Amino acid sequence: MRDALRQIIANRSLQRVETGWLIAIAAEWAYLVSVLVFAYDAGGVVAVGLLSTLRMLPAAILAPVLTSHAARWPRGRVLASVHASRGLAVAACAGAVLADLPLPVVVAAATVEGVVATLHRPTTMSLLPSLARSPEELIASNAITSTGEALGLLLGPFIGGLLLALGGPSLGLALPAVAFAMAAVAVLRVDAPGAGATARSARRRSAGALAGFVALREYPSARLLVAIFISQTFIRGMLTVLLVAASVELLGLGRSGVGYLNSAMGAGSFLGAMVAFGLIVRRDLSLPFSISLAAWGLPIVVIGFVPESVLAFAFLGVLGAANAILDVSGFTLLQRSVPNRFRGDVFGALEGLIALSVAIGSLLAPILVSLVGLQPAMVLTGMLLPVMAVVTSRVVRAAESSSVVPHHELALLRGISMFAPLPLTALERLAGGMVPIAHGAGETIVHQGDAGHEYFLIGTGAADVIIDGERVGVLRAGDGFGEIALLRDVPRTATVIAREALEGFSLPRAVFLEAVTGNAASAGEADRIVSERIAGANA
Repeated sequence: MRDALRQIIANRSLQRVETGWLIAIAAEWAYLVSVLVFAYDAGGVVAVGLLSTLRMLPAAILAPVLTSHAARWPRGRVLASVHASRGLAVAACAGAVLADLPLPVVVAAATVEGVVATLHRPTTMSLLPSLARSPEELIASNAITSTGEALGLLLGPFIGGLLLALGGPSLGLALPAVAFAMAAVAVLRVDAPGAGATARSARRRSAGALAGFVALREYPSARLLVAIFISQTFIRGMLTVLLVAASVELLGLGRSGVGYLNSAMGAGSFLGAMVAFGLIVRRDLSLPFSISLAAWGLPIVVIGFVPESVLAFAFLGVLGAANAILDVSGFTLLQRSVPNRFRGDVFGALEGLIALSVAIGSLLAPILVSLVGLQPAMVLTGMLLPVMAVVTSRVVRAAESSSVVPHHELALLRGISMFAPLPLTALERLAGGMVPIAHGAGETIVHQGDAGHEYFLIGTGAADVIIDGERVGVLRAGDGFGEIALLRDVPRTATVIAREALEGFSLPRAVFLEAVTGNAASAGEADRIVSERIAGANA
């Protein structure tokens, strides 16, 4: 875990992405508190439900289309544009409130912000694998993202509540607009090696805006995880409306209490994110995923049964902790469930479905309250996710076991120093090009003087290195060989014979050269290895 965290700290692009993510999440929640309270003052719980629905419904429809078009551009530039555009939309909300314009004008500006916001998570979550260099570093990146979201959820609503108390909705909307501009500046210089080329080639092979849904059809494990996520976000949409009403009508916390209740979730999310760092050393993520799914809904049930403000703050903290663990485990499982070329499309489809589920939840919450009352509505809302966690736990475990990310091959590649600097997406492409090999004891794998067409990695067994009839070394599990002929374009400089039964992989010349020569650090390390081996052979 420490190594993964140190690598992230040394990765400037990851730092910029995570900083922009934190600022944008805090700005989003501060803005939402103000705009939802403004809607409640204008038309009660029905107005809150309609604003939340109208903010998310167009986003649900447009998210796959926007993600498809955005993938044609460098992801760092897309992130900067998203933050800047959201800032402009929130500034328009502030201006409309300050000018005392009708509620529909504020709703229109909020709808624009909601549409642009659908690009935030897909772009970020598909960008992280391009910047991470190992599965552990990817989980650590997701954990830091969850931590940033938790801090944003903690600070944003709290600041939003303070701004409401100090200057009303206009002030509560103006400052988040400035924060979005700061997030745009933070990500301007993000460098994602190969991200643009991968996205463009994916566009040529995929079906445009429907590519994410096509990929979900082809990868059932990803489809299952997406279905669970949208069930959870449906409950989130209902809770968004229910908390506004509960703060004012049930808990006696008033308008500013909406911000403080959401901050309680943020505090819990921060603690949950700290726990999520422990997932870096776990291969099994299905169990924490199912437990956190159940823990997401149970606090809502408790608050519905016992509407006490102190208890509400405590249990919303539990919900926040569950949310952090659910995000880290779930998004990592989803990233593992589809190849890199489809990740942006799948997260774009997910974002659209999330927006749709939040919109439907926000629309149905006032109807449920009118039918059964506020407390029973909270109990019924919270019961869905624990039931789903129990029902789906077995299939989630099966989904994890069918991961498309080749862990064994990645571990072998990461053990070779010339491949270590490569981002995880490049390593996955390399792993996808690896061909299994097997040789019995005494079999020749390569012969001195022959042309070189492949690079070899030993998974199990050992081999002798022979130059001009003399054994000069032994290669064992985890070692690689064959790079001299490929990088220097010369015949094989040694014969390699299996000392015992040997299994491993070969990498075709073109795949090997594309990966190694396309990365400056990798190319430098490869040149060092070649020079050392040639010098050793001539000694």
